[in-house]
Amino acid sequence: MTVPVRIADCISRHDDNHSTPLQELGTRRALIRGCPRQESLCVAADEIIDGLYGLPLGEFTRARNEAAGELRRAGRREEAEQVKALRKPSVAAAAVNRLVREHRREVEEFLRAAATLRDAQVGGKGNLAAATERERAALERLIRAGGAAVRQTLLAAAVDEQGARELLEGRLERELEPRGFGTLLADAKPTAANPAVAKRTPPDAKKADDRAARTKLHEAKTALTAAESQERQAHRHWAQTQRERERAQAAVAKAERDLDRLHSR
Repeated sequence: MTVPVRIADCISRHDDNHSTPLQELGTRRALIRGCPRQESLCVAADEIIDGLYGLPLGEFTRARNEAAGELRRAGRREEAEQVKALRKPSVAAAAVNRLVREHRREVEEFLRAAATLRDAQVGGKGNLAAATERERAALERLIRAGGAAVRQTLLAAAVDEQGARELLEGRLERELEPRGFGTLLADAKPTAANPAVAKRTPPDAKKADDRAARTKLHEAKTALTAAESQERQAHRHWAQTQRERERAQAAVAKAERDLDRLHSR
């Protein structure tokens, strides 16, 4: 099944034989030092930032400060301030950034599986059971590779297009928080408006003031608050369902192994 363009656009091919982030950052520092101020081939601040977020967590602060100093000495003060302002990632965010760099193809496969599952859940496309299993297997592989700390960010990116893009950039400062079903809500069919709300009118519609507009604004805010509350409840329910499904699948697998051992005696 074809992955939606929004996700596909932010998934790119990478060479497996690339240098480590630390080696790349060292090369970039050398380029900064030996680069004339107006030379177009100077290493971009964006590349330096990318290298910093690929470093081991304990090296981030020192490397960031050194890179900012090199940029300042090269006369690139605005870029130096940009680099200096970078926040050290949390432990969970650093684990995700490292996962994206070391297992990018597996992360891309997980996002494709998540997109396929969304199509099955929202649009009724394809085999829902197969899509669910594919996403679960991809998630488990990534958790084995990156540890339990990466779970929340992966699940948040699975249901939110913006979160998926931030995940693939590999520059997270904090783990992603569930923002709600961004993609699911975008793909879902709109519900009919509440007739009672639609028919409601201001107390005195004849007066040429802003009371009608204020009433509509209040109703819209009330509806938004209710929708956001339902969204949060739906996400909590979804996360709980995911955990229960994983436990049930693990129980089935264990029961099958036990049965196989009994038959082999």
